[in-house]
Amino acid sequence: MTYPSRTSCMLITNGSRQCVIRLKTYSDKRMDRSRRNRRHLTETNNNTVNNDQNPSNINDNSGADQSNEINEDHSFFGYLLNCKPCRQEDAKRNWEDSEANLYWKYKAIEFYAKTQEADKVQEKLDNLSNSVTNIQKDMDIQRKSLRQINDRVVTLEKLMTDSHILLEKIRAAIQQEDKSLPECQKFIHILSRESPYVYTNEARFPVTEKYIPWKVPFDLYDPTLITLPKEHNCFRDDERPFVEPNLLRISSIDDQSLSNLDTYVTPVTPLAQPGTFGAIEPAVTNITADFIMPSFEYKWNQTIELQLPDRKKMIVDRTTWLTNPVDKSPLVYRLDTQLLIPLCPMGRTGVRGRGALIRWGPNKSIMGIITRWKKHRGQFAIVDGQRILEALVFKDKLTNDWKLPGGKILGVESPYGAVCRSFNKLAFQDNDSEHSLSLQERDMIEHFESFARSSEGTDRPNGFEAHMVYRGYIDDVRNTDNAWVEAEIWNFHYGSTMSFPNLRTDGMALWKDVTYNARGFLMQTSILREIARIHDAYFE
Repeated sequence: MTYPSRTSCMLITNGSRQCVIRLKTYSDKRMDRSRRNRRHLTETNNNTVNNDQNPSNINDNSGADQSNEINEDHSFFGYLLNCKPCRQEDAKRNWEDSEANLYWKYKAIEFYAKTQEADKVQEKLDNLSNSVTNIQKDMDIQRKSLRQINDRVVTLEKLMTDSHILLEKIRAAIQQEDKSLPECQKFIHILSRESPYVYTNEARFPVTEKYIPWKVPFDLYDPTLITLPKEHNCFRDDERPFVEPNLLRISSIDDQSLSNLDTYVTPVTPLAQPGTFGAIEPAVTNITADFIMPSFEYKWNQTIELQLPDRKKMIVDRTTWLTNPVDKSPLVYRLDTQLLIPLCPMGRTGVRGRGALIRWGPNKSIMGIITRWKKHRGQFAIVDGQRILEALVFKDKLTNDWKLPGGKILGVESPYGAVCRSFNKLAFQDNDSEHSLSLQERDMIEHFESFARSSEGTDRPNGFEAHMVYRGYIDDVRNTDNAWVEAEIWNFHYGSTMSFPNLRTDGMALWKDVTYNARGFLMQTSILREIARIHDAYFE
């Protein structure tokens, strides 16, 4: 059996009630007409009766009306409409039609509308917050990806730069093979960019040939700062008093961090590393450890004279031997616009500071190369129609390095006197030579010329020649942006048989061939090539 739904019951109930109400209205109208008719008849009859009977008649009429009204309430439709649900429905309808009900109904509708609007706004805010959160997550992912891409790009750039520098080295080596010294000077800035920096594990900032000149803008250039303290093993004991302080020192913490670089070299490590212009006898031998360097003002591109505690003079030469390529006039090196310290005239090196050199700016040295013609069984050795040169070198007992006469120009003796004193010590073990600031270039030439006279037994030397092979910038692994090596190189050649009668015989002096494949000459191959070119000798 199927029962009607609640909605159907409600519809039926409402419809029935409406029908009853209409029937009740119709019935009330008919009864009102009947009542009016009866009242009219009653009033007509009452007019014909005595006045004595009027009150009772009137009372009777009133009772009749009341009884009729009473009967009206007890009619069939009255019973139907006077039930409790109908009375509650009438009261509810009367309440719904009241002003208070309309007011609160309006307020309820308004509150509901605001609630709905607030819910919609909150929903939009929640959606917007979720969108922002998702965007932030996507941005974090993109940043991470960009960092990875940037790291890869930096690595690739470094690899490309290193490869570029390596190719430049190969090209420089190829182009120097058949060129004399002046023609290949533009390729001599190779060792000065060697990485890592000598005596340390610090890598140089990569610099390709394009960005070597200072006039070429290089916004990304960030060179490594290296200034080794005077206690470092790269300096000899007699050089330490002349090592200049760190001009770039900002605080004691920075100085301490630089001092930590001293751990990379042990005392047994050879001081003359490949690529260094250090295979020369030190110029100073009588300076003690308690020597105090007098304070002075740094005057760049100038030569100043200082007074030492022992009343001797010291000359500090901060001029450069480099010249302008056009008119050969002396070059004035530039200064850093912010730090006011020298800038290497050859360009960038990838390292800032004094490095492993003694002075800021040019560090000058002088060297003498003694040569003669090589003989085999009493005859000149000839290869491809050219004679072969051989040079006199000296072995160091401590480091087993091959040395050449000369020295670092520190200002306490004449550069030319340093060559003479160094040669006497290395060749004849003469340690009594005096230091002098007055010895000139001509005095040095006459000193080496005297050995040719004594060998020939005459006053006029036969076949002796003295040539200044080179004076200028030296490509050295110790060079930095603010300190670099310069050298003056002399060649003293003995054309006739030269034996140096008093030459030491302990195996520490040796004649070595001056050829391209020769080993033991810690200098640029182009310098040896230039010496061979001067004498029209075989080189390779």
